[in-house]
Order: sequence, then structure tokens, then C-alpha cells
Amino acid sequence: MLLNKDNSTIQDSFKRFCRNEGYVPYVLNVLIVLTILLLFVYPLIYGILSSFYTDGQISSENYSRLFSDRNFWNALWVTFLYVFLYTAGIMFIGFVTALAIDVGEERQLPGSRLFSSFLTLPYAIPDVVGSLIWLWMMNPRRGIINYLLSFIGVEGLNWLTSGNLALISVVLVGIWRLFPMHTLIILAAFKTVPKDLYEAADLDGASTLQQFFFITLPSIANIMKFLVLLTVVWSFKRFTIIWLLTRGGPMHATETLAILIYKEAFKFFDRGYASAIAVILLLIVGTVSLIYMRLGSKGESEGGVI
Repeated sequence: MLLNKDNSTIQDSFKRFCRNEGYVPYVLNVLIVLTILLLFVYPLIYGILSSFYTDGQISSENYSRLFSDRNFWNALWVTFLYVFLYTAGIMFIGFVTALAIDVGEERQLPGSRLFSSFLTLPYAIPDVVGSLIWLWMMNPRRGIINYLLSFIGVEGLNWLTSGNLALISVVLVGIWRLFPMHTLIILAAFKTVPKDLYEAADLDGASTLQQFFFITLPSIANIMKFLVLLTVVWSFKRFTIIWLLTRGGPMHATETLAILIYKEAFKFFDRGYASAIAVILLLIVGTVSLIYMRLGSKGESEGGVI
């Protein structure tokens, strides 16, 4: 009898708890909050604390070392250069490709839908596989790229071992790998522009170019700004393709901060210094994101397009 009474009391308490809908959102979000705490907040705090440890003692030596480390400043410059080239290149190629597909579908050109389907193939290939494919293709002696260029008199290009070409090669492979996603996002943005605006513009005698600059671009501006921000954040931490193609070489020509962090942590086993570089990278990404979002909100308040 006592056991049944206890069970009845527990069941009644559970039913009263379920009826109180104010607790439901908190209960449903408990697992999400715990996951964020374990997989993001804890590693973040641990990494920041590790950056202040040198030989088991708390000090700021790791941060002082950054100012005199030529490899760090080189990696910082290479990172900013990579981010700029990668973001500009992938946004331009993605935009032009999406515009071509959109025009082709509007005019019902044959093969336009088939082309958009094949467009997703590079995005479906894993980074490791794609990097190995390009590693073979860019081989200076047996690669198909140099073989094809030899027909027009261009020979002996060292795509991945030349300090002048290595970074460009890595950027191009990164763009090839992810530009389909940008194309599909921008193409979806084109589809969201109301057709009524174009019809009204036609009645007012606006040309196709005027419609593009005064209707299409302002309508997709918010999506483009968000995509640029995501691209910048992603490009700061790009690692796999760069590491597999060049290992950061030749002569640190493609050594970004992500590559330098990996080398310091797992090659030289200096975890404290690697954590200090990671904290600097975190601050850079956060600062760039805040500045960009600030400029974006300012442009919206002033009625402009950024």
C-alpha cells in the first residue's frame, strides 16, 4: 500500500509538472544547453586558460613571444591575404554562376537544369579526396594541368612548390571545393525577388541593367551580406585543403594561423603557445564579425546597400 501511494504521488507530481507549460521550454532546452557547455564553452575557457601557462606556471610569456615571432606575423599576413582572395573569388564566381543559371532557367535554355545539378559535384567530394585529386593534377611533371598548358607553350609551372603560385593554387582549390554552395544560396536569393517588381519596372520603361541594379541587388543585399560574413569566418579557419596540398609551404608561403596553430600544438608540442595564437585568431574573427555587422546595420538604417 505504501509503495502504491508513493507511485501515485510521483505520478500526480509529474502530471502537475507537465500541465505547467512554463517549464516545458526549459526542459526541452536542457540537452542543448549542456551540449553547448560541453562542446563549446568548456573548450573555449580551457583554451584561454592554457594560453597563460608556460612550463606549468601562469605567465604572459606566450603572448609576449608573439610580438617577436616572425612566423606568427607571416602567418597573420598570409591569413588576411588568403581570406581576402578566397572571399572575393568565391563570391564573384558564385554570383556569376548563379546569375547565369537564373538567366538560363528564365529563358528556358536547354541544359540549364542539368548544369545546376552537376554543379553540386565538387561540394559532394570530401576535402581529403578533392585535395588529393588536385595534388595529382598540379604535379609539375605528370599533372594534367601542365600537360594541357604545354599545348599553348606554357611549361614547368610549379603550382604548389613555388612561393608565387602556391597561395593562389590553394585559394583556387578552396574556391572550386565550395563555390557550388555559394552558387545555390545566391540562386535561391534570386528566386525570392518578387516578380511584380520586374513587371512594374517594365511598365515604367526600365532597362534590364537598371532592373538588375535597382531591384535585384537591393532585394538580395541582406542574404549577400550574411553570406560574405559566413565566408570570412569560414576562411579564417580553413585547414584541411591547405595542409594536404602544401603543409604551409613552401617557405611558409601558405602557412595561415590555422596551420601555425596545428604545427605548434602537434609538431612542436607547445600547447600553451598554440592556445595563445588560437585566442588571437578568435579575437580577430570576432572583431571582423562585429565590425562587419555594425557596418551592415548602419547601412540598413541609412537606406544603403553594403
